[in-house]
Amino acid sequence: MKKIIFAAMLASMSTSTFAEATLWGGQPQVVYELEHERVANQGGRANALTLYPGIRWKEGWINQAELMLTHEREVEYEDGDVERANNQKFAVRVKKNVQFTEHFGGFFRTLVGHKFKTVGSYNYGYIEPALTYEIGPVTLYSGYRVIRAFSNGHVNDYDLLRFGPGWEINKHHEVEFRYARAWDAVTRAKRSEAVEIEYTYRY
Repeated sequence: MKKIIFAAMLASMSTSTFAEATLWGGQPQVVYELEHERVANQGGRANALTLYPGIRWKEGWINQAELMLTHEREVEYEDGDVERANNQKFAVRVKKNVQFTEHFGGFFRTLVGHKFKTVGSYNYGYIEPALTYEIGPVTLYSGYRVIRAFSNGHVNDYDLLRFGPGWEINKHHEVEFRYARAWDAVTRAKRSEAVEIEYTYRY
């Protein structure tokens, strides 16, 4: 998985010929995301790097299609012991935008993927309805993800609230800041909270 992420990073810095190209009438882009997560009740923490190489379209049934490549370093605390693990995720996600007024809109996003773990790997997916409000180059975002595993019971089922601002610097560069809080889908107990920084480069 590390080799795949490295290859994606090289692809994002490829030649100007590729940068100027469009695919199926779309615009290539790559998103870099850094996340720091803290598990509830001081149960641990995790740091993750995610790359989203993809294509965006202004019109059509789908406005964005991406691959997701994640490498996560996880530390867990339990009964005085410390456990460390490296996890990876691979997924495909698509997004459909909607516009209600000139400044107020939203989107619907869905993802299907696989989380690779030393023990207990599983397939999963999510759906995410979200609302956005634009104030000049700044976009305010709030989304709610319903995340469910397709295997290993309900232990990996949870809901996630995400919100924060984004700043479109120009037609090529955008920066977004997110706060996220997760709840267990069954018990509704707090699962974790996280902060995220996303940088998007559009070719």
